[in-house]
Amino acid sequence: MKKIIALTIVAIFCVQGMRAQEETEIGLFNHLSAGISLGTTGVGIEVAAPLNNMFHLRAGYSFMPKFKVKVNKTFDNPSEDFLRKEDGSGYYDNVDIEAKPNIGDLKLLLDYYPQKNRAFHFTVGAYIGSSKVASAVTTNHFINQNYWGNSGPELGNTSNTYTVVSEPDGSVKADVKVNSFKPYVGLGFGRAVPNKNLSVCVDLGVQFWGKPSLWTKIDDNIGTEYRKVEKSKILSKQSYCEDIVDALDKAEKFIVYPVLTVRLNGRIF
Repeated sequence: MKKIIALTIVAIFCVQGMRAQEETEIGLFNHLSAGISLGTTGVGIEVAAPLNNMFHLRAGYSFMPKFKVKVNKTFDNPSEDFLRKEDGSGYYDNVDIEAKPNIGDLKLLLDYYPQKNRAFHFTVGAYIGSSKVASAVTTNHFINQNYWGNSGPELGNTSNTYTVVSEPDGSVKADVKVNSFKPYVGLGFGRAVPNKNLSVCVDLGVQFWGKPSLWTKIDDNIGTEYRKVEKSKILSKQSYCEDIVDALDKAEKFIVYPVLTVRLNGRIF
């Protein structure tokens, strides 16, 4: 009987010791996991480590694979000199545009688990990368060769010089820019550092990337420079100018970028 009591006491202490070990198993950087992700920010890789049972720190990089989108634009009743054909037979009135994304960011994120044994979490952090998120270039020579390298689409009027300058090969290039530092908030389900070998996480949130702007080579009364297109200086009544203003009005409303990602994590130790 005494032996049974003694074994029972030892078993109780062993169980309590195991529970204490489980409770203290998650500590400051005492585990590490690696993961891959796929979502609206493209393809990503990251590593994660716990700070304690309720906070996990993640760091990584995500990028959008390169792809191209082609657009064709026809000018209505063109009249500018730079569109006049060299032989004087009429005007160039058709332009082909090729656009592609340029998204790539380092990320540092902190997951907060309100219940330490649950997978639901809130996330705060930031994405840091290039301010240029998209670029476009014309792929056909729609400009009179006599104007290559010194003129292009006229955005101003007769009293306000504001002209897009073409490249030496006759093409016109433009970029869409946002803030390079993009704060992030979101929520999700899944543990960045798996309790076992693998975990799947789903995250939904937003990047605060600021008001998008259009940049290209501009010639005005100051000089010719690669600069932001000022909407207030677009005074021409040409249809393509109206299209640019309309596009800028719509783009400026998208001050946040939605982020939806699915991640597969594997525990390293």
